[in-house]
Amino acid sequence: MKKNFSTEVVLDSFERQNYLRLQSGLNKAQALAHIGHWELDLTDNSLYWSDEVYRIFGLEPQEFGATYGAFLKHIHPDDVGLVNNTYMKSLEEKQGYHVEHRIVRKDGEVGFVEERCEHEFASDGRPLKSIGTVHDITKRKIVENELILASAVFEKMKDGVLITDSNQRIITINRAFSKISGYTLEEIKGKTPHVLSSGWHDTLFYQNLWSEINNNGQYNGEIIDRKKNGELYTAEVNIIALRNKEGALTNYISIVNDISEKKEQEKLIHNLAYFDSLTELPNRVLFEERVISRIPALKRANKKMAILFIDMDNFKNINDTLGHFVGDKFLIEVAKSIKTLLREEDTLARLGGDEFTIILEDIGSIVEIIPIVDRIINKFKTPVEIGDKALYTGISMGISVYPDDGYTYEELIKAADTAMYHVKESGKNNYQFYKEYMNEKITQRMLIENDLRGAISKNELFLEYQPKVNLTTKSVYGMEALIRWSHSSVGLIRPDMFIGIAEDTGQISQIGLWVVKQAVSDTKILHDNGNRLTVSINVSSKQLDDESFVEDICKIVDGIGLEKRYIELEITESHIMKDVKKALSILNELHVKGFNLSIDDFGTGYSSLSYIKKLPAKTIKIDRSFVLDIDKDEDDRSIVAAIIAMARSLGKDVIAEGSETQEHIDTLKHLDCNQVQGYYFSKPLKIDVFKEFIRNFKGEGKAV
Repeated sequence: MKKNFSTEVVLDSFERQNYLRLQSGLNKAQALAHIGHWELDLTDNSLYWSDEVYRIFGLEPQEFGATYGAFLKHIHPDDVGLVNNTYMKSLEEKQGYHVEHRIVRKDGEVGFVEERCEHEFASDGRPLKSIGTVHDITKRKIVENELILASAVFEKMKDGVLITDSNQRIITINRAFSKISGYTLEEIKGKTPHVLSSGWHDTLFYQNLWSEINNNGQYNGEIIDRKKNGELYTAEVNIIALRNKEGALTNYISIVNDISEKKEQEKLIHNLAYFDSLTELPNRVLFEERVISRIPALKRANKKMAILFIDMDNFKNINDTLGHFVGDKFLIEVAKSIKTLLREEDTLARLGGDEFTIILEDIGSIVEIIPIVDRIINKFKTPVEIGDKALYTGISMGISVYPDDGYTYEELIKAADTAMYHVKESGKNNYQFYKEYMNEKITQRMLIENDLRGAISKNELFLEYQPKVNLTTKSVYGMEALIRWSHSSVGLIRPDMFIGIAEDTGQISQIGLWVVKQAVSDTKILHDNGNRLTVSINVSSKQLDDESFVEDICKIVDGIGLEKRYIELEITESHIMKDVKKALSILNELHVKGFNLSIDDFGTGYSSLSYIKKLPAKTIKIDRSFVLDIDKDEDDRSIVAAIIAMARSLGKDVIAEGSETQEHIDTLKHLDCNQVQGYYFSKPLKIDVFKEFIRNFKGEGKAV
């Protein structure tokens, strides 16, 4: 009996330990899951709460005896009725229930719980027991409420929002984005934002955008996109890259604000401030700003700028007789007409009334202004058509030049205005520079330009030849043909006064071919008399631009019958460097035809040795600016020595022009330059005098 009793005690102890262990495990499981359970015995109305139920209510486990009253005390007052009704209804219907409600914890904090309950009934239907669980869902509810709030904000935001995944595939958009773009979510879901691209931005724009996002996590800026209906709109965008806790990219969020209307308003305000409402030209304010902004760059580059001040002749009569409506139409047409005559970089403005101003930029010389001015003057020699009316007018134009007439906007505009009034007083419908010497220079240019057209037919052009001497053999081996113009009334006009004009007006091709014909003819006569000299002929870059130049010169030479190897075409280095590839092509063609080639004024054109060695030139001519002080200036002597050494290494001959003194000759001999040209031996001579010179030449000379 004693042994059996001891065994029973051991078993009871074991079962109790096992029970306690199971109870402890259950409590831990409930704590981990935030789920407590309760039991209500309806036969004796006793209530049991697990430890987790106490904790959910913010109480210490078993802090007081569990009662239904204590339970109701911790339910949110607004939810007591819901819980009671749900419980009573489930008893009546004999089925479990599920309900979510708020609780008020001991510290006053509001939480959320989810309750589930089942009932046990006797055979006669009497309720015996209710068993339920209480699940703390506070965190879930907070997240749900935040999501609901975020969703409400997302939908009600005035800014458009577009969300993509990490591969830029569109996940969702809000109502505002749909309104901005015209797309519904169904139409663009799964696509990339490229569907919105307007095509206005280049690759560099998007490279910079993604660089900002990748480096800084977001991009802020403006972008032009295209709506579903094709309409463009300007958007202010903020693109954000989202990453999870591990740093992995998960989404991109674009917040979009359509600022098209704002941009239009800004443009309208800008236009009102800077543009003339009638002609849509820059107004006085913008014109002044542009003049002022350009002056520093002109000063640095040592360039000129012209200001043209225009007043329409007889505009008052048009306004007074035909009314302001016609007058406005007239001014609009005038603005359109003048603008078509200007270069893209020039600015036309309306100061007010019938006064217009023009900025002519990047002017190398005042003579470049004249073609533009002439076009404007000539345009209004024909009437301006307004409806069925032909309105005759004219232009009075004053011209000022930076920096000749002033260094500030005020000085330049005043000078141009003053020059314009001089035109008005002198009979209108003309132009005038502010400085008198400029007007004289332009008058002189116009005379040269006009009379040059008839110079060939009037036999006013002639050639002179300057000998080329070999110091070693003490002989004349060639000559350079130099054009001269003996004007019938003005007298001798220097080449530097008319060659540039001939190039500007396109007359250089005709004059150049005349020089070739005359020089080759004179040389052929020399050859026939036993003097086999080479003749050098200067060729302008404008002639090389003429596609028929090679064909034309070959035709002339072949017709006269002089071998091409006795003709040396001199091309200025700076002309070659303007378009090296084109020059190489033409010079190679001339070389193949049999002409000799020479690079003139070498050392002044900033040429590259890589190009010089490719040129089929036989001779390099050292520019006279390096020769003039060669006996006194060590730098010039070093430059000439370097040119000679380079030429020798490239297998080319060297000739020094501007050799005028015995010192020049001695220095050049010392530097091993044996071919010279200059006043030491002779100035340029007419062909008959040149023949006599070579007949009497003994290898000596003196400066003249």
